[in-house]
Amino acid sequence: MQHRLWLLCLFVLAGCAAATVPPSPASSPLPSASPTIVVTPTNSLPTAVPTLTPTVAAASPVATAVPPTLTTIAQPDVVVPAYPAEIMFLRNGSLVALDSASGQERVLASGVRDWAVDASGRQIAIANDQGISIVDRASVAVRSVVNNRIAYGLSWTSDGLSLAYAAASEAPVLPFDWERWSRWCAAATVYIVDLTSATERTIGPGCDPVFASDGRRLAYATPPADQPEFLPFPGQTNAIQLVNRAGANAWNPVTADGSPDQGYLVYAPAWLPDARELAYQRFLGYQALVDINLTMIADSSAGGGEPVLAGAGWHRPPAFAPDGERVAIVEYNFSDARGFTGYDIWKLYLVELRGERTEFLPGGDLTLRGQLIARIPRIVAAAWSPDGSSLAVLAPAAWNPTADANNSLYANEGMGEIWQLLPQGTPQRRLTTAVDYASPLVWSPSDLVTAQTASGTIRFPADWELLPAVQESDLIATANGRFIGRRTVTDASLLSASGWAQTVADWVTVADAESPYQLPDGSQLITFRGQSANGSAIAGVVRLTSTAIIVSFAPQAEWPDYRASGIALVVAAR
Repeated sequence: MQHRLWLLCLFVLAGCAAATVPPSPASSPLPSASPTIVVTPTNSLPTAVPTLTPTVAAASPVATAVPPTLTTIAQPDVVVPAYPAEIMFLRNGSLVALDSASGQERVLASGVRDWAVDASGRQIAIANDQGISIVDRASVAVRSVVNNRIAYGLSWTSDGLSLAYAAASEAPVLPFDWERWSRWCAAATVYIVDLTSATERTIGPGCDPVFASDGRRLAYATPPADQPEFLPFPGQTNAIQLVNRAGANAWNPVTADGSPDQGYLVYAPAWLPDARELAYQRFLGYQALVDINLTMIADSSAGGGEPVLAGAGWHRPPAFAPDGERVAIVEYNFSDARGFTGYDIWKLYLVELRGERTEFLPGGDLTLRGQLIARIPRIVAAAWSPDGSSLAVLAPAAWNPTADANNSLYANEGMGEIWQLLPQGTPQRRLTTAVDYASPLVWSPSDLVTAQTASGTIRFPADWELLPAVQESDLIATANGRFIGRRTVTDASLLSASGWAQTVADWVTVADAESPYQLPDGSQLITFRGQSANGSAIAGVVRLTSTAIIVSFAPQAEWPDYRASGIALVVAAR
């Protein structure tokens, strides 16, 4: 038994030794190639950049971006002009308007003695036996403003809010000569009517009222004060008087006292476009078989003046081209020594207001301002086109421009015809016939374009550009440095002399401005100088209403002659 246990222990020990000691191997053969090593990692390594799958939290998902909503600015409605530029004249006492381009005519009113068109071209004041009426040129609607007065000599302010006229108990006898004018002016009184308030002011005895282009000063002729022994009427000693719009601050820049130098009378004042100089006629009377008349131009603040033309007889008011560089003067030689009558005693002179010339008069040589560029016989009336490129003139029927002026060929006082002339006086073409003898002529501008929105309106010439609206408060139109803009303002403090400039600083930079001037409609007008948005030197006016600032300007050098039109545009805006 013991022997068996010993053998069992021996076998167990031998088995344990065989498990712990490795056998010595025989020489192993060398591999013929690099062995392939196989690694079995715990975590497999990727063979490329892994695509990460983020863990998305339970928060709300990312929203898709929505493009912003653009605010659309409503563009203004545009109303095209209702009528073209027209030449106005009388035919059998009716006021007729002629489109010189198409030849079309239309009758505006009947029984007309005198008329005047405002600077915007929209309103026509008409004088007849019943008084004065205003005709809307587009609709031909009529409204009465003065009743039971016999009026003649009408003149608008540039803003179109006031009208001056002369009236008397009896109608004037036309065309005027020394006696006819003297009798009319001695009986007449000058008035100003404000159309907005329908109020009227009496200015004083006299006639020939005419407003300056700034609308602030009125010139008129005072009545003759003396009657020389050789005259059957009062025909001597008077003045051209200036007053402000209220009829105050009167002074006489020129006078006549019957002396050889001053003559018998001064009459027919006419402002130059710049409102600084004033033209007028000085009747010297009979000298060397002819009645001498001098057309004068004076500084309105200094008086006196220098002659522009020495003519014969009685002269119509000087008519200045829009640029103020040329003047048309019509002579009516009522006392013609040759005994001529009718159209044969009328003449047109064209003078360019540059340099000077010398002419011989019975009293000696006379130095005159400007150059005489044309002398055209038998022309009874003349009017410049709105752009100054042409003249409309009234000539006798069947007029021959080259007919001998020294022969009596058109002695009648019948109906005449209207011709178009170049600025130098060269006849171009006949425009119409059957025009009343000695009818005045007025060449009125075309209608304006109207641009309007819910907040306001501006009006401007058809060749201007209406700018796209970039904010609802603005309306702007411009052309060649000229500008009209309207901006609606809700802050009343900005509608003041101290606040307006900063409110439109993107339009103008103001260098200096005058004190506000109150208009009859309650708005304020301020004249200023400065720079436009592009840095150009400008001058203009701003009108302040209860809800808007309206600005009109032009290049500084152009503003004096453009002033009346610029003021008309700011007042036409609503």
